[in-house]
Amino acid sequence: MCAVWIVLLTLGALTYTTFIKREGFPPIQFPLTLINATYFVDDADRVDSEVVQPLYELTKTIEGVESVQSSANANVTQIAVFFDSDTTPELAFERVSRALDQAQNIPEQASITPISIDPSKFLNQYDLILSVYVESGADNTELQAAASELAAVFNNHPDIREAEVQPLLANSVDPENGNTTERQVSFSSIGIKQGDAIRFFQAINIGVNKVDTIDAIDLSNISKDLVAAYNADTKDFAAAIGADVADTISTQISSLQSNLLGGLLAVAIVSLLLITWRASVITALFMITVVLVTILVLWVIGFTLNTITLFGLVLALGLFVDDATIVVEAIDGSRRKNAKGATTIKNAIKRVATASFAGTMTTVLVFLPLAFVGGVLGEFIRLLPITVIIALISSLVLSLTLIPFLSRGILLNAKTSSISRYNIVGRVEAWCGHLLSDWIHELHTKHRNRAMLRSLSFIVLSLLFVGGGGYFATRLSFNIFPPTKDSNQLGFQINYAEGTNIQEAEAVAQDVNKIVSSALGQNIERVIYGSTARSTERSSNALIELTPFTTRDTKSPELLESLQGALDMGISRDIATIRVIQFDSGPPVEEYPFKMQLYTESPQDILALASDIEELLKSQPLQRNDGSTANITETQVANINTVARDDGRRFIEVRALYDADDTSALLALTQEYLEATLTAEYLADTPLNPDDISYDFGQESENAESFSSLVIVFPIALLLMYLLLAVQFKSLAQPLLIFLAIPFSLFGVFGGLYFTNNAISFFAQVGLIGLIGIAVNNAILLTDYANQERRTGKSAVESIATATKLRFRPLLATSVTTVVALLPLALTDPFWEPLAYTIIFGLLSSTFLVMLAFPYYYLLLESLRSRTSRRQALLWIFGLVVGVIVVVSVNASLLLFVGAYILASIAFKNYWSKV
Repeated sequence: MCAVWIVLLTLGALTYTTFIKREGFPPIQFPLTLINATYFVDDADRVDSEVVQPLYELTKTIEGVESVQSSANANVTQIAVFFDSDTTPELAFERVSRALDQAQNIPEQASITPISIDPSKFLNQYDLILSVYVESGADNTELQAAASELAAVFNNHPDIREAEVQPLLANSVDPENGNTTERQVSFSSIGIKQGDAIRFFQAINIGVNKVDTIDAIDLSNISKDLVAAYNADTKDFAAAIGADVADTISTQISSLQSNLLGGLLAVAIVSLLLITWRASVITALFMITVVLVTILVLWVIGFTLNTITLFGLVLALGLFVDDATIVVEAIDGSRRKNAKGATTIKNAIKRVATASFAGTMTTVLVFLPLAFVGGVLGEFIRLLPITVIIALISSLVLSLTLIPFLSRGILLNAKTSSISRYNIVGRVEAWCGHLLSDWIHELHTKHRNRAMLRSLSFIVLSLLFVGGGGYFATRLSFNIFPPTKDSNQLGFQINYAEGTNIQEAEAVAQDVNKIVSSALGQNIERVIYGSTARSTERSSNALIELTPFTTRDTKSPELLESLQGALDMGISRDIATIRVIQFDSGPPVEEYPFKMQLYTESPQDILALASDIEELLKSQPLQRNDGSTANITETQVANINTVARDDGRRFIEVRALYDADDTSALLALTQEYLEATLTAEYLADTPLNPDDISYDFGQESENAESFSSLVIVFPIALLLMYLLLAVQFKSLAQPLLIFLAIPFSLFGVFGGLYFTNNAISFFAQVGLIGLIGIAVNNAILLTDYANQERRTGKSAVESIATATKLRFRPLLATSVTTVVALLPLALTDPFWEPLAYTIIFGLLSSTFLVMLAFPYYYLLLESLRSRTSRRQALLWIFGLVVGVIVVVSVNASLLLFVGAYILASIAFKNYWSKV
């Protein structure tokens, strides 16, 4: 075993430091191909009729195409061709390219380019963005030539697959006379930190892609070296890395390492206080091994160390502490009974192996639904459950093999067999375990009536906790991807007024730069235009890299509000509208979350209706379920002069912005309000009918559809968990009893989110899934030990009392180590905060009720099983669990909830004498 362990540690360490690639977000299999076309006629309708319409007729017949969307401006158009989920992005691109090669009826003067989409990359196709910059007012031709020279240097490097200049100028052919002219089609700018201020320069961008044999951090280091050499040799121009994921990846890896070390320290301290210092050493070695083995397996099956796999590792950190603590404590407990050598380990593993296996497998099953979430969100998170499941299975195997091996040399040599009198924490823990056990034992003593009153009080207390969870749930906002409380990136989008030319747009951007520099100042590290979309006369996008939030006093939402206010005052809306957004680790933020499509070939005919809808949106507060309201602060009617089409149907779009960030809930409320208002009668005097109106919120609609799929697959996971536990415990009723640990956690989950000002979100949902595995595992451990005692001939009261006393320490140690291991995430990283708090507060709530009230539910079940048939007992427990779920879901009053439990308690009392 020693040789195997050393080999695993060595391979894991080499994989982590050398073999495995480090990336940002993993590539998303998004079956979409874009077609960009330029046709310099200064007429959006001509671009639509002469370029878009023929391309639409061509692409809609391609195999696998589900829909085609287009947007035509005065000289350019972009067509999005969406394919079904069975079509890979590579195949989609190939089919579109092949069709374009055979295209007819397209003007020769039109330049058409297909683009394969990868949302994890800059401009959907590049691993890194370089900027070549110079003092403002420089000649664009010279700037473009300088960028071409640097691109050639990068293309000559063996680890660079391609470096492409994003042109500022393009040759255009006048369709009227056939003459070729050079026109400016784009512009860019970069802000470089000099001292405590940001200075902006005229720039041009270069998109860079690496070869597959290196990772993002390698690419960043290579780029820094090449840029430094370029800057040393060139006097007239300078270069800088404009957009790069390497810093983010390094920060995430550093966060993982810090939290892993913090978790190890927490485990060591808790194990020292509740078990022994030797146990803390074993647990620390175990956790390091599990992390390295998990990374090794990820590398073997072809995964990278990226944002999602790191996310899974950090989450799993709080889960596999569970396995280590249970096994280490069991061996230490067996040692304290003076068992010797192999007998100590054999007795300990026999005690906990069944419960540990069941607990791990139930956690695996509860994570499986995330692997079946559909859509882009499913592609985005699929690596998460895979990583967690690998970590859990590795943890189970190593806890039953490595820990016994390490215990032989470390733990079994300990001389003490009892808690030191100097260990106050350990002695308090032992006293609490004995007290809980004594309270249960009193049911068989002369103090039976007092014990009955206490047991009924605990049952009522548990129902109040569950009901309180339902209360807090109704007070929480809902947002699938809410903005984090702090971020290292902001961004802004400039939408220019109709008729703005490229030179005027660039001048507006320069005015915006001055305001950005003045408003944010020393809080900025870098600003880059053109990392998400090229800047044109229609719109510009810029990414603002802030100083790290770990060293910054002002949080990003405050900076956002300050910058937005300064821009609103400094730039007239007649010139441009500017929206500042915060970039988080979720999907891209939409400029206007609400989007309503009105289909018509004559946009001018329905402008009055669009204006009426704007007034409806602004005048109607949106009332949430808890009675609070939100308002729409800004509306916009888009695509009036731009020709936008969805599967050939032209539409204009009414957009809206809210004064609150629970976007998912507000979008649903807005759609419900408009659907109830814009009836056939309301639209009778307009050119539209209800079928001409749709609500497509872009990425938010996709996320909502994917998120809702959990409603289907999650009950299947619970059913599989039930079947596993039924086989494991050879009982149909006990698995339902164990499931009570889930509602026991809800008070902590929703109360914790409420008091820490977090929404119900995707991250909270992931935390709840992880929490279910830990909470159920605690109930499994207690039930399994009581069952073992029952098989020795003890009564139900004696069995659960003994289980409570002997299992109190491992349950407490497991919960405390998990909480302390996750606490750094909650306190230091806003991204992990909702997930960490969900597990922390939910676990505290569940552990408290499992130790206090769960033993009496166990006795209720045993009394029912002794008095009734198995089917009747199953119906009782099933009804109890369903009642809890129904009451919480419909938010029934606490009075009704208490009444239901009192009725159950009366039945409990009637059967008590038979236990």
